[in-house]
Amino acid sequence: MKENGTKESGPTPPKGELVDRYMPEWHFREHHWVAVTAPPEEVLAAAREMTWREAPVARFLLAFTKNTLRPDGRVLDDFAMGGETVLALSDDELVYGGIGSPAGPVTPDRPMAEVFRDYAEPGCTKVVFTLRCAGGVLSTETRILATDDAAKRSFGRYWKVIRIPSGMIRIALLAAVKKRVDKTA
Repeated sequence: MKENGTKESGPTPPKGELVDRYMPEWHFREHHWVAVTAPPEEVLAAAREMTWREAPVARFLLAFTKNTLRPDGRVLDDFAMGGETVLALSDDELVYGGIGSPAGPVTPDRPMAEVFRDYAEPGCTKVVFTLRCAGGVLSTETRILATDDAAKRSFGRYWKVIRIPSGMIRIALLAAVKKRVDKTA
């Protein structure tokens, strides 16, 4: 098995993953992976402890967004936004989700995990990000689903601009987790 890969060269994620409960179909997707030798619980524990300082490329690229990242802040804590974006956590998969609208992020009045799958307000895009460790592979997957054709066209233009930097961020995060895990081995 190669050491790492992208959606074109990586293993196809098996159906039935936790992420499929929240977004079984999507309009846009990227998948990246890296081979790991540690057990899934150790790998995901390392991912939970990883800081932005350990992923400088990701931190640099995100500096061009509205995100405010502390170098010693834990990456997955920032993804979780105080728990607001956590859809599901299992022994081998972490799933985060958010909903965007032209006015900005949508903050539902119920937990995101309860409303995410069925949310269909026109003009919005739903995004899931997963981190999964299974079969010696640590992977990230990002899926985006637009709630209507206009949102799909709009996001498609945006995706053409951000897809490569987004992939670079995911690859940098995977490399940082792998490095952290390899240090403890």
